[in-house]
Amino acid sequence: MDDDTWIEQGQNISTPNELREYIAALRAEVHHMQTGLARAAAGALSGRAWNNTPGDERPNHDDLLRDHLDMTATPTGMAAKDAVYRQSLAALLVALDAVDRATLTVWLADINAKDPNRPA
Repeated sequence: MDDDTWIEQGQNISTPNELREYIAALRAEVHHMQTGLARAAAGALSGRAWNNTPGDERPNHDDLLRDHLDMTATPTGMAAKDAVYRQSLAALLVALDAVDRATLTVWLADINAKDPNRPA
């Protein structure tokens, strides 16, 4: 999307259905950002692009965060600049996940408001 597309779309919404569509589009965009960033981070950390990494060697999202990015203690010998960079990437991935979860919560709230007993 262009820089102003989200703003332009948001300021023209006037119905609940339009809001639902906007949130669905937001969720899709955030999911794509999260997936792309995770793959880029995995490639940068391994020195091998995601597309050039065999499928069985590709870390899943949780493994990437746990094993390579999110640190409660810095591994022995790692420079502070590398630790801060990795922790920053972890924070950004977690933030994108939080937005993804929040948009799912909005969707569930909308369903609940219409029919609390409907299967999600």
